[in-house]
Amino acid sequence: MSALGRWFWSGFSRSRSSGIEGLPTGSDQSLDRVLHGRVAKHAHTEATSKAIKYGKGKEKDEYITSKSSSDLTTSIGQGDENDSERGKFTDVKPTMRQPSAMLVQAFEEVVPEVIVKYETDSESDSDTAWRLEQIYLNTILNARNEYTLMPSTWKMHFRGIPLPDSLFYIKTKSKSIRPRIYARTDRLEYRGALALRKLIDIHARIQDIRDDEAEVKSNQETSRAEKRALIRALSAHIVKQLRRILEQTLDWAKKDGSIDKYGDTVPPNVRVMELNGISVTDEPESELKIQIEMSELAQQWRDYASSGFKAAPAPVIFGFVIMKHIITIVTLDAADPCAIIHVPCQLHMAERNQNQWNALAILVTICWARDVLLDYIDGRDLEPVVEIESSDPDA
Repeated sequence: MSALGRWFWSGFSRSRSSGIEGLPTGSDQSLDRVLHGRVAKHAHTEATSKAIKYGKGKEKDEYITSKSSSDLTTSIGQGDENDSERGKFTDVKPTMRQPSAMLVQAFEEVVPEVIVKYETDSESDSDTAWRLEQIYLNTILNARNEYTLMPSTWKMHFRGIPLPDSLFYIKTKSKSIRPRIYARTDRLEYRGALALRKLIDIHARIQDIRDDEAEVKSNQETSRAEKRALIRALSAHIVKQLRRILEQTLDWAKKDGSIDKYGDTVPPNVRVMELNGISVTDEPESELKIQIEMSELAQQWRDYASSGFKAAPAPVIFGFVIMKHIITIVTLDAADPCAIIHVPCQLHMAERNQNQWNALAILVTICWARDVLLDYIDGRDLEPVVEIESSDPDA
């Protein structure tokens, strides 16, 4: 049975001006902006609208929001100097009592109010059931210019691109416990920097196609039918370009994390989706498509997480939704069948002076998804798949 679903724009803090040109535009999304659409999941028994949960008049939500933009921001920033994000938490070992146990243990003393525990009781509210992975990603994405995001060794690859020095840090740890852009494998570090450069450069290509689109629309000698056909072809070309660059970047992250060695038994935790033939006004239809695809992946994860000797709650899953020149980043708690889809930000891939910020948002999400998946694999003590080579030379 279908029910009205609510997707929440998850902006935690407004980005403060840092005196540089082209600040990320997605950093000032309103917290109470809600997308409405019909989704394929069971209705909740309460008659109260979920939309009021994030209303400005709710003291609880105001408190959580203020703590997210102050205490949580402070806690993330504490790990910036000299890459000392682990500090006294270096010896913390993950357990499977709850998802993201390593992250929760490391930060619950710093920001206990905004850490959302994993709950299995029927009284838990899916509208406020934030996983820590989602909180941290939302915080970083909505203030990308305020945190260190890349190792200082990557700076040489971006000469001529306006990136403030404050984005770079001295890497001293092999992995980070909060969203950052980095390579886990030294030999693939250059490919990671190259992937970011390609994400930056793709904007020029999309802008050129959009310019061609504008010329088609303004051409008075072309019939309406021809215009529609040309615009559809150009839109499809944009989607193809964006999907290819996303898949190339995901391929780098998969190799960098050596995820291939676990075979096909571990489901992917990132899905790339296309909204072809759907206009901006077709909001319910687009939301239904995204909800179905993300729910299918979440169910796949719940089935996998409950199997095996050492069962564990499913992790957070991530999605990139492509609609023409817009990429929407979405997250979903796969462990909760009633969880809602959170939307940290939308990226206009043809917007002027936003190429570097959009590229950073995409790659920090992909790197974070890689780290979340590897933490899950480590928590379950999964062993790499051993390929048995055939002794028959003619096989």
